[in-house]
Amino acid sequence: FSTFEKEKCECVLHCGDVTDGLCSGRAKTHIYELSHIGYDAQKKYSIEILSRCKIQMYVLSGNHDAWYKELGADIVKDICDAIPNATYLGNNQADIELDGATIRLFHGLDGNSYAISYRLQKLIEGFSGGKKPNILLCGHTHKMAYIFERNIQAVSVPSLQAQTPWMAGKKISAHTGFLIIDFDVLNGNVCNFQVKLYPYYE
Repeated sequence: FSTFEKEKCECVLHCGDVTDGLCSGRAKTHIYELSHIGYDAQKKYSIEILSRCKIQMYVLSGNHDAWYKELGADIVKDICDAIPNATYLGNNQADIELDGATIRLFHGLDGNSYAISYRLQKLIEGFSGGKKPNILLCGHTHKMAYIFERNIQAVSVPSLQAQTPWMAGKKISAHTGFLIIDFDVLNGNVCNFQVKLYPYYE
């Protein structure tokens, strides 16, 4: 979080999977991948970590977080409610306005595609002409990629979680790190768009 302050970031955008949840369909193996098991433990740890960020956060809920909804609980909402500078955006997809630009945060329930950029391309193809965001940020796949298509700056964001045993078994890699994005808005258009990757390795 000190990097965000050093770079004078206006806000932090989280594209979902704040927690790892507990998947009922593979609980017998998933439980061995977790350092914090259960709703209370994951909520408490998430609040502890995210409270260290002192700038405004906008947070989306992902499919891992949504597993707790089977029990009637919205863990990301509860986490954000406990942190004064965190705003909960809902589940899976949300738009925010920042400096005159529409930024769409998207998580999704699909899997990895045969090429890293393909998922971004298909999402952009499906947007109606008058409902396109200026910037598209996509989580879920743990991959980093950037494309510019249909006048949309589209970024697949990396993960803060390293490859899990489940991912290794499925031959799915994880791009670990975070991004700092800088841009200007001129006459309703995003320009001078820059993406800086801060990778980290175990």
